[in-house]
Amino acid sequence: MRTAYDGTMASGGQGRHTLVVYGPSARADATLRQLAEISSERGGRVTAVKLVAQESEARGCCDTRSVMWNEISRDLAREALARARLAVEGNAGVHLDVVLFSGRRPDEVVVREALARDADEVVLADPRATPLGRLALRRLRRTSPVPVRD
Repeated sequence: MRTAYDGTMASGGQGRHTLVVYGPSARADATLRQLAEISSERGGRVTAVKLVAQESEARGCCDTRSVMWNEISRDLAREALARARLAVEGNAGVHLDVVLFSGRRPDEVVVREALARDADEVVLADPRATPLGRLALRRLRRTSPVPVRD
């Protein structure tokens, strides 16, 4: 069984950028708090992202259910990131962002975000609180060019 993030950064912590895949939970809050503190001490950066699956809105001209659901999902994601902001006690070195995706291949979304943001590592704050299922987690760990830890 995997344990919570151990509070260490990958070697060469000076100026490193850590991408945190966040989902609201006590474990995720504790992990994010530790990373924020360590990054602050070492001059690194932390970006926490909340992945949000969005339904296609192209199903029909009169179907507002997808539009409403997507809006609710984005609102819930913003609430989750407000919780994350409280967990890091407003640490200005932590950037929070909502990442919208189609609901397919969240592992590829994480890799794309890590590469686009020039992250040195990806930390899964609490894998159970993300849209990454077991298969996506395995694919992410196996195929990511950026080291993945949880």
